[in-house]
Amino acid sequence: MSSEFNSEKESPGFMLWQVTNLWQKAIRTALEPFELTHPQFVLLFSCKWMNEHNDHTSITQVQLAQYTQMDVNVTSQVLRTLEKKGYIERRPHPTDSRANVISVTKAGDTIASQAVQAVEAEDRAFFSSLGHEVEQLNRILQQLTKR
Repeated sequence: MSSEFNSEKESPGFMLWQVTNLWQKAIRTALEPFELTHPQFVLLFSCKWMNEHNDHTSITQVQLAQYTQMDVNVTSQVLRTLEKKGYIERRPHPTDSRANVISVTKAGDTIASQAVQAVEAEDRAFFSSLGHEVEQLNRILQQLTKR
């Protein structure tokens, strides 16, 4: 069986795979000084952001997993690591005995605020060759997240 594409550059999936790998490598390098993996950073900063933008209401693990599009079990494992590092606290939800409420500690807030600067700087550098076309890329990526 052969491919319908004459070149790998015609395959959007393969091209996305290549770009994603290059971008993830750059982000891993940016996060090394903070001793955070990319999933740890995404969950830590997302929790911080969600709490700040939701008037510090109770954010649950499930809500965080849905927001980041991360598997619930993976989310739980990563949060466990962040908790051991002292960056988040998990406590029982006040009205749902099956849920945990996630909050960012002072140490977690500090590291998330520093790490996001490095990640955003790396994003700017990585996507700089697109110029204003980065806005078009964002629109296309947003379309794909609505599947």
